[in-house]
Amino acid sequence: MLYGAAIRTMLKKSTLNRFTLLPSPCPLLPARGFTLLELLLAMVILSFVLIAIYETLSVSSRAWEKGENAVEKLQRTRVVMDLLSREIKSAFPYVVTPSEKDTHKKFYAFEGGKDSISFVSSVPLRGEKGGLSWLSFWVEEGEGLVVVERDALRTDIFKDKDFKEKKEMEVLDENIIQMQLEYFELKGKKEEGEGEGEWKEQWDAEKEGAMPHAVSIALTFKEEGRGGKGEERFSREMVIPLMINSKKLKVGSRDPEPRGPEGEGL
Repeated sequence: MLYGAAIRTMLKKSTLNRFTLLPSPCPLLPARGFTLLELLLAMVILSFVLIAIYETLSVSSRAWEKGENAVEKLQRTRVVMDLLSREIKSAFPYVVTPSEKDTHKKFYAFEGGKDSISFVSSVPLRGEKGGLSWLSFWVEEGEGLVVVERDALRTDIFKDKDFKEKKEMEVLDENIIQMQLEYFELKGKKEEGEGEGEWKEQWDAEKEGAMPHAVSIALTFKEEGRGGKGEERFSREMVIPLMINSKKLKVGSRDPEPRGPEGEGL
Protein backbone atom coordinates (compact mmCIF):
# COMPACT_ATOMS: atom_id res chain seq x y z
CA MET A 1 0.00 0.00 0.00
CA LEU A 2 2.70 2.39 1.00
CA TYR A 3 4.69 1.46 -2.09
CA GLY A 4 1.69 2.15 -4.37
CA ALA A 5 0.97 5.49 -2.70
CA ALA A 6 4.59 6.50 -3.21
CA ILE A 7 4.43 5.68 -6.90
CA ARG A 8 1.22 7.70 -7.37
CA THR A 9 2.78 10.65 -5.60
CA MET A 10 5.83 10.52 -7.88
CA LEU A 11 3.67 10.31 -11.04
CA LYS A 12 1.57 13.26 -9.88
CA LYS A 13 4.65 15.40 -9.32
CA SER A 14 6.08 14.41 -12.74
CA THR A 15 2.81 15.36 -14.46
CA LEU A 16 2.73 18.75 -12.74
CA ASN A 17 6.35 19.46 -13.63
CA ARG A 18 5.69 18.58 -17.30
CA PHE A 19 2.82 21.04 -17.63
CA THR A 20 4.58 23.79 -15.70
CA LEU A 21 7.51 23.67 -18.23
CA LEU A 22 5.21 24.65 -21.15
CA PRO A 23 4.47 28.41 -21.51
CA SER A 24 0.87 29.31 -21.12
CA PRO A 25 -0.61 32.01 -23.39
CA CYS A 26 -1.47 35.24 -21.74
CA PRO A 27 -5.13 36.12 -22.23
CA LEU A 28 -4.29 39.85 -22.17
CA LEU A 29 -1.91 39.79 -25.25
CA PRO A 30 -3.40 39.68 -28.85
CA ALA A 31 -2.26 37.13 -31.47
CA ARG A 32 0.97 38.22 -33.36
CA GLY A 33 0.47 39.56 -37.06
CA PHE A 34 1.42 42.36 -39.53
CA THR A 35 0.69 45.94 -38.66
CA LEU A 36 -0.83 48.41 -41.15
CA LEU A 37 2.47 50.29 -41.36
CA GLU A 38 4.31 47.09 -42.25
CA LEU A 39 1.78 46.29 -44.99
CA LEU A 40 2.06 49.78 -46.47
CA LEU A 41 5.87 49.61 -46.41
CA ALA A 42 5.83 46.22 -48.17
CA MET A 43 3.44 47.54 -50.83
CA VAL A 44 5.66 50.59 -51.47
CA ILE A 45 8.78 48.42 -51.84
CA LEU A 46 6.94 46.03 -54.18
CA SER A 47 5.76 49.00 -56.30
CA PHE A 48 9.31 50.30 -56.67
CA VAL A 49 10.53 46.85 -57.71
CA LEU A 50 7.76 46.48 -60.32
CA ILE A 51 8.43 49.98 -61.70
CA ALA A 52 12.15 49.21 -62.03
CA ILE A 53 11.40 45.94 -63.87
CA TYR A 54 8.96 47.71 -66.21
CA GLU A 55 11.44 50.49 -67.03
CA THR A 56 14.18 47.97 -67.74
CA LEU A 57 11.95 45.99 -70.10
CA SER A 58 10.68 49.19 -71.75
CA VAL A 59 14.21 50.51 -72.41
CA SER A 60 15.31 47.15 -73.76
CA SER A 61 12.27 46.98 -76.06
CA ARG A 62 12.88 50.51 -77.41
CA ALA A 63 16.56 49.76 -77.98
CA TRP A 64 15.67 46.55 -79.83
CA GLU A 65 13.09 48.34 -81.99
CA LYS A 66 15.52 51.18 -82.74
CA GLY A 67 18.18 48.68 -83.75
CA GLU A 68 15.80 46.81 -86.06
CA ASN A 69 14.68 50.07 -87.69
CA ALA A 70 18.30 51.13 -88.22
CA VAL A 71 19.16 47.77 -89.81
CA GLU A 72 16.07 47.89 -92.03
CA LYS A 73 16.89 51.46 -93.07
CA LEU A 74 20.49 50.54 -93.88
CA GLN A 75 19.45 47.49 -95.90
CA ARG A 76 16.84 49.44 -97.86
CA THR A 77 19.24 52.25 -98.74
CA ARG A 78 22.03 49.81 -99.57
CA VAL A 79 19.82 47.88 -102.01
CA VAL A 80 18.89 51.04 -103.91
CA MET A 81 22.43 52.42 -103.86
CA ASP A 82 23.90 49.12 -105.03
CA LEU A 83 21.43 48.92 -107.90
CA LEU A 84 22.12 52.48 -109.07
CA SER A 85 25.86 51.99 -108.68
CA ARG A 86 25.82 48.75 -110.67
CA GLU A 87 23.78 50.21 -113.54
CA ILE A 88 25.61 53.53 -113.83
CA LYS A 89 28.99 51.81 -113.66
CA SER A 90 27.84 49.66 -116.56
CA ALA A 91 26.78 52.62 -118.73
CA PHE A 92 27.54 51.64 -122.32
CA PRO A 93 28.86 54.16 -124.89
CA TYR A 94 25.96 53.51 -127.22
CA VAL A 95 26.08 55.80 -130.26
CA VAL A 96 22.81 57.14 -131.63
CA THR A 97 22.86 57.80 -135.37
CA PRO A 98 20.10 60.08 -136.67
CA SER A 99 18.54 59.46 -140.07
CA GLU A 100 19.80 61.16 -143.21
CA LYS A 101 17.04 63.76 -143.07
CA ASP A 102 17.87 64.63 -139.51
CA THR A 103 20.16 67.60 -138.90
CA HIS A 104 21.51 66.23 -135.60
CA LYS A 105 24.91 64.62 -135.38
CA LYS A 106 25.86 61.32 -133.81
CA PHE A 107 25.91 61.29 -130.01
CA TYR A 108 26.18 58.97 -127.05
CA ALA A 109 22.89 57.82 -125.55
CA PHE A 110 23.34 59.50 -122.19
CA GLU A 111 21.00 62.16 -120.80
CA GLY A 112 21.73 63.55 -117.36
CA GLY A 113 19.49 66.08 -115.62
CA LYS A 114 19.40 67.56 -112.12
CA ASP A 115 16.82 65.03 -110.93
CA SER A 116 16.79 62.31 -113.62
CA ILE A 117 19.22 60.21 -115.61
CA SER A 118 18.87 58.09 -118.76
CA PHE A 119 21.52 55.90 -120.37
CA VAL A 120 22.18 52.56 -122.04
CA SER A 121 23.37 49.86 -119.64
CA SER A 122 25.14 46.61 -120.46
CA VAL A 123 23.58 45.04 -117.34
CA PRO A 124 19.79 44.87 -117.80
CA LEU A 125 17.63 45.04 -114.69
CA ARG A 126 15.70 41.93 -115.69
CA GLY A 127 18.88 39.91 -116.08
CA GLU A 128 18.72 39.27 -119.81
CA LYS A 129 22.10 38.06 -121.00
CA GLY A 130 23.95 39.90 -123.71
CA GLY A 131 21.35 42.64 -124.07
CA LEU A 132 21.54 46.42 -123.85
CA SER A 133 18.85 48.28 -121.93
CA TRP A 134 17.83 51.91 -122.20
CA LEU A 135 17.19 52.91 -118.55
CA SER A 136 15.58 56.04 -117.16
CA PHE A 137 15.62 56.80 -113.41
CA TRP A 138 13.73 59.65 -111.73
CA VAL A 139 11.51 60.41 -108.72
CA GLU A 140 7.82 60.41 -109.56
CA GLU A 141 5.65 62.41 -107.17
CA GLY A 142 3.57 60.10 -105.02
CA GLU A 143 5.39 57.02 -106.33
CA GLY A 144 9.03 57.35 -105.22
CA LEU A 145 12.11 56.37 -107.20
CA VAL A 146 11.01 54.73 -110.46
CA VAL A 147 12.70 53.27 -113.51
CA VAL A 148 11.66 52.58 -117.09
CA GLU A 149 13.58 49.90 -118.96
CA ARG A 150 13.45 49.34 -122.71
CA ASP A 151 15.40 47.22 -125.14
CA ALA A 152 18.01 49.63 -126.49
CA LEU A 153 18.28 47.84 -129.84
CA ARG A 154 14.52 48.00 -130.41
CA THR A 155 13.99 51.54 -129.15
CA ASP A 156 14.32 54.75 -131.10
CA ILE A 157 16.36 56.45 -128.41
CA PHE A 158 16.65 59.64 -130.41
CA LYS A 159 12.87 60.09 -130.41
CA ASP A 160 12.01 58.46 -127.09
CA LYS A 161 14.83 59.69 -124.85
CA ASP A 162 12.51 62.19 -123.13
CA PHE A 163 9.39 60.02 -123.39
CA LYS A 164 8.30 58.41 -120.10
CA GLU A 165 5.26 56.17 -120.22
CA LYS A 166 3.69 55.85 -116.77
CA LYS A 167 2.44 52.33 -117.35
CA GLU A 168 6.05 51.23 -117.95
CA MET A 169 7.27 52.62 -114.63
CA GLU A 170 8.57 50.24 -112.01
CA VAL A 171 8.81 51.56 -108.44
CA LEU A 172 12.19 50.87 -106.85
CA ASP A 173 11.63 52.60 -103.50
CA GLU A 174 8.48 54.49 -102.56
CA ASN A 175 10.23 56.19 -99.62
CA ILE A 176 12.58 58.23 -101.83
CA ILE A 177 11.23 61.75 -102.33
CA GLN A 178 14.16 63.45 -104.03
CA MET A 179 17.15 62.62 -106.23
CA GLN A 180 19.89 65.10 -107.06
CA LEU A 181 22.59 64.37 -109.62
CA GLU A 182 25.84 65.93 -110.76
CA TYR A 183 28.24 64.89 -113.52
CA PHE A 184 32.02 65.08 -113.50
CA GLU A 185 33.94 66.21 -116.54
CA LEU A 186 37.66 65.46 -116.55
CA LYS A 187 39.98 68.07 -117.98
CA GLY A 188 43.70 67.87 -118.59
CA LYS A 189 45.56 64.58 -119.05
CA LYS A 190 42.62 62.57 -120.30
CA GLU A 191 44.78 59.92 -121.93
CA GLU A 192 46.35 59.09 -118.55
CA GLY A 193 43.11 59.21 -116.61
CA GLU A 194 44.41 62.02 -114.42
CA GLY A 195 43.88 65.73 -114.21
CA GLU A 196 41.52 68.34 -112.84
CA GLY A 197 37.88 68.59 -113.70
CA GLU A 198 34.56 70.13 -112.73
CA TRP A 199 31.10 69.03 -111.68
CA LYS A 200 28.09 69.95 -113.80
CA GLU A 201 24.42 69.96 -112.84
CA GLN A 202 23.36 68.59 -116.23
CA TRP A 203 24.92 66.49 -118.94
CA ASP A 204 23.79 66.45 -122.55
CA ALA A 205 25.95 63.94 -124.41
CA GLU A 206 24.79 65.34 -127.73
CA LYS A 207 26.27 68.74 -126.84
CA GLU A 208 29.25 67.49 -124.84
CA GLY A 209 30.27 64.94 -127.46
CA ALA A 210 31.29 62.51 -124.70
CA MET A 211 30.06 60.74 -121.59
CA PRO A 212 30.81 61.95 -118.05
CA HIS A 213 33.61 60.35 -116.08
CA ALA A 214 31.62 60.05 -112.86
CA VAL A 215 28.11 60.64 -111.51
CA SER A 216 27.24 61.95 -108.05
CA ILE A 217 23.86 60.89 -106.64
CA ALA A 218 22.15 62.21 -103.50
CA LEU A 219 18.92 60.49 -102.44
CA THR A 220 16.52 61.81 -99.82
CA PHE A 221 14.46 59.18 -97.98
CA LYS A 222 11.42 59.70 -95.78
CA GLU A 223 9.79 57.49 -93.19
CA GLU A 224 7.15 57.83 -90.52
CA GLY A 225 8.29 59.00 -87.12
CA ARG A 226 8.06 56.83 -84.05
CA GLY A 227 4.53 56.20 -82.94
CA GLY A 228 3.22 57.63 -86.20
CA LYS A 229 4.24 61.15 -85.16
CA GLY A 230 5.52 63.36 -87.93
CA GLU A 231 7.99 62.37 -90.60
CA GLU A 232 11.72 61.69 -90.54
CA ARG A 233 14.03 62.40 -93.48
CA PHE A 234 17.60 61.35 -94.16
CA SER A 235 19.94 61.54 -97.15
CA ARG A 236 22.56 59.27 -98.65
CA GLU A 237 25.15 60.24 -101.25
CA MET A 238 27.66 58.38 -103.39
CA VAL A 239 29.95 59.08 -106.33
CA ILE A 240 30.06 56.48 -109.10
CA PRO A 241 32.82 56.36 -111.74
CA LEU A 242 31.80 54.97 -115.12
CA MET A 243 33.63 51.79 -116.09
CA ILE A 244 34.50 53.22 -119.49
CA ASN A 245 36.59 55.73 -117.51
CA SER A 246 37.69 53.33 -114.82
CA LYS A 247 41.14 54.79 -114.12
CA LYS A 248 41.70 56.71 -110.91
CA LEU A 249 40.63 60.35 -111.22
CA LYS A 250 41.81 63.31 -109.21
CA VAL A 251 38.86 65.57 -108.53
CA GLY A 252 40.05 67.55 -105.56
CA SER A 253 37.77 67.28 -102.55
CA ARG A 254 35.43 64.72 -104.12
CA ASP A 255 36.43 61.11 -104.48
CA PRO A 256 34.97 59.33 -107.52
CA GLU A 257 35.30 55.92 -105.89
CA PRO A 258 31.83 54.47 -105.11
CA ARG A 259 30.66 54.90 -101.55
CA GLY A 260 27.90 53.19 -99.62
CA PRO A 261 25.01 54.65 -97.58
CA GLU A 262 27.25 55.56 -94.63
CA GLY A 263 30.38 56.34 -96.67
CA GLU A 264 31.83 52.82 -96.55
CA GLY A 265 33.06 51.11 -99.70
CA LEU A 266 30.65 49.08 -101.76
